Amino acid sequence: MDALRAATASSLPLDELAPDAYARGHAAFEALSNQRHLIALWLVDRLTSSRTAPLSVLSVGCGDGALDAAVAKRLLASDSNGRALRYVGIEPFEVSARHFHEHMGRINSGRLSFDTIVAPFSKSSLDETFDVVTFVHSMYYVPDVAEAAHAACALLRPGGEVIVLSAPRGALNLLAGLLAPAIEGHRQWFSDDVHDALTFSGLDLAIPAPIEAVVDLTDASDDVLDFTVQARLTPDYRVLVRRYLADVSLVAGRSVVAHPVDAYAVRRARAPMSAPT
Repeated sequence: MDALRAATASSLPLDELAPDAYARGHAAFEALSNQRHLIALWLVDRLTSSRTAPLSVLSVGCGDGALDAAVAKRLLASDSNGRALRYVGIEPFEVSARHFHEHMGRINSGRLSFDTIVAPFSKSSLDETFDVVTFVHSMYYVPDVAEAAHAACALLRPGGEVIVLSAPRGALNLLAGLLAPAIEGHRQWFSDDVHDALTFSGLDLAIPAPIEAVVDLTDASDDVLDFTVQARLTPDYRVLVRRYLADVSLVAGRSVVAHPVDAYAVRRARAPMSAPT
């Protein structure tokens, strides 16, 4: 990490990832981690534990839909009462949005209805409400966390819930925090940023236990490394990043790194707190 910090002090910022490179690296990265599977199980458990009516879900930053399709399949299979499931995905990258639509379309159930909106959440127009709004690894990219959370709460049906899953600034994301270029004028928001914004924005916040996962980056491709740090790495940086991953590995001789995600749940508005000075 010291070598990486020294490199950033004496070089220009790295280039951001193009949407297609981001999507390609993301898919390959997820294949090396058990986190997506654990998130799917977690979401299904949370959604089914309080489900009393036909469920509607809005997935903000749905990506290619692989996670949402897995959740939808499990929700449909677990419901012995044959209730309907409504799923809407919002995704600014058109190619990923198309993959979301394809993934959902492969679910063979007459009880599922779904739509895809190609737009950033802040610029999307929705004329329906939802039981659940999810931000699964997508709150990093919004211009303002509190504003996005309030907008999501405005789309909730009575008793509904906004769920935010966001990565902590741990060993893995120290890389993105150091190397990722700014996103539309702001850095990526990690879970501590989400926690602070939600706590002091007048929202009723619950904090379930984090989801613990690992990712094995021992033989990661260049595309995966680029996604890991959220930037287009140069050859010199790739050497330093691989060395750092080996240093923080949980398994000797490999690059197996902790890959947890923190969970936040918002149910309703309350009186705002005073922000710390």
